[in-house]
Amino acid sequence: MQSRKLSELLVGHKAKKRLSRYWCKRSSVAIVFDQQAGEGASILMIKRAEHKDDPWSGHMAFPGGRRESFDRNSLATAKREMHEEVGFDIDDAEHRHLNGEWLGRLSDIRTAPRVTSKAMVVSPYTFAVSDRPVLDANYEVAETVWIPFAFFADIKNRDIYELEYQQKKIALPCYRYNDKMIWGMSLLMIDEVLRLRGIDVPEWKRV
Repeated sequence: MQSRKLSELLVGHKAKKRLSRYWCKRSSVAIVFDQQAGEGASILMIKRAEHKDDPWSGHMAFPGGRRESFDRNSLATAKREMHEEVGFDIDDAEHRHLNGEWLGRLSDIRTAPRVTSKAMVVSPYTFAVSDRPVLDANYEVAETVWIPFAFFADIKNRDIYELEYQQKKIALPCYRYNDKMIWGMSLLMIDEVLRLRGIDVPEWKRV
């Protein structure tokens, strides 16, 4: 498996789709790799702006948000949210020189009760570009950052984050890239890509 390109693995990946997506609220995120998701690729992440009504306020995440009634499907949601949050329309003619393409999807993730009172199913979609697009973040995004996939692939970079929940301290895996901490739902998505690449990362549960 290690000899296959990451882009090929993502295109052929059979994601797990939750049946509850038919009655839960839906969200989608866009996971964008540069260098056509080849060797040396980086992943686009955002730091969400601080907002009291956002359960992921200030977190490192992927561009994304809730599905609206006018979205054709959840893939359309991921593309729209990416355009709105970071100013990148992967379908726009002027971006075609970037060779932007949709690769596939990752498994659905259901939000934890700690985060949202009503269950929501989040669907991650993966994309690849040859070069990094010019980004124009909106008010929902405090910062954009490209993180090398090799950083996540090096298991020595994994760390522990102690979350205080219901008067208990719970140890959860994370990565610390410079001053950015990646954990929670975003890390579940990254871990799925790592396993596709043949990298042995332990299973873990959110709270």
